[in-house]
Amino acid sequence: MQGIKQWMMGIVIFVALTGVGLCADAPEGQEAAPAEKAASSPEAIFKAMEAKRIALGQRAEEIRLEEKKLKEFKVELEAKREALEALRQQIETSLTRLEAKEKTVNEAQRLEAEKKILQLVKLYSSMKPKQAAAIINNMDVVMTERLFMRLKGDVAGKILAAVDPKIAARISERLAETLDDLPPVE
Repeated sequence: MQGIKQWMMGIVIFVALTGVGLCADAPEGQEAAPAEKAASSPEAIFKAMEAKRIALGQRAEEIRLEEKKLKEFKVELEAKREALEALRQQIETSLTRLEAKEKTVNEAQRLEAEKKILQLVKLYSSMKPKQAAAIINNMDVVMTERLFMRLKGDVAGKILAAVDPKIAARISERLAETLDDLPPVE
């Protein structure tokens, strides 16, 4: 603060000794008007500089407050980012568990369905072909396809021969499509 006062006093003395006005509008070689001289008096210059210093101080305080707010926002933003990251990890863990559970359930259901189909295979294999065909005529095509895929060839042929021709044709088409997906027999 002492340095600023000395600097300002130096400017005042310089202006006083040289008689140079601080008015930019006065042409070179001409003196400033009396009102302009009054504005360039040491007191006026000091007041103007003091006002500028106060304004700069206020602006510096505003900047300091803005920086403080920015730091607070940065901390808050980082906390939210960390919370979101933790939530993302929790969701991933939950999804992994859910997928594992779903896989286990699906496998259990598949095994149960396979067990039921194998029981039906035993049942239909022990029936007379005409009796089995009478039941198959009323069954769902998907179920019959699964059944015929597991029956021995000679048993399946005897039953299929006794099934209604239209239904037998649909079963045969579905079996052909399914067999196309299987690797060739060598």
